[in-house]
Amino acid sequence: MKGFRNYLLLALLIVLLIAFIAAGKTSPAYKAPVTQTVNCGSISLSFVYSTNTNVKAPEGTNTFFNMDVNNTGNVTEDIGLAVTPSANAPFSVRVANSTELNISKEGFTSFGVYSPSKLGNYSVVANLSASYLNCVNYKIIPINVTVVNATS
Repeated sequence: MKGFRNYLLLALLIVLLIAFIAAGKTSPAYKAPVTQTVNCGSISLSFVYSTNTNVKAPEGTNTFFNMDVNNTGNVTEDIGLAVTPSANAPFSVRVANSTELNISKEGFTSFGVYSPSKLGNYSVVANLSASYLNCVNYKIIPINVTVVNATS
């Protein structure tokens, strides 16, 4: 009886081995994603922007400021914004998510000054960027933020 059981287990093992081999031959092979790159000299990542570089934020409120952007390049650009307040700024800054801007189209991005708590003049530095695959073009924009009394 033990011999029969051993032959049965061996036969089962052979069947499973054949099934695994067959499954490997019929399953799709994994292919790693291919990262696209482009010669950045062959494209134009250019844009023009307009924004007020002297803004007022009422004390204790959330205030949002827009930056108009026009894609003057020859590819669809991913427009992003990063804004960093000065070390002594009594507020935090939030920025809009990045957005795609088609060729020769206008759009905007924005940032918000959250709950300024002390009157005065402060500075933020905005980094407005346009990217396409592995290429990036950016402009650094200094902005003066004046925190004013909420009633003015």
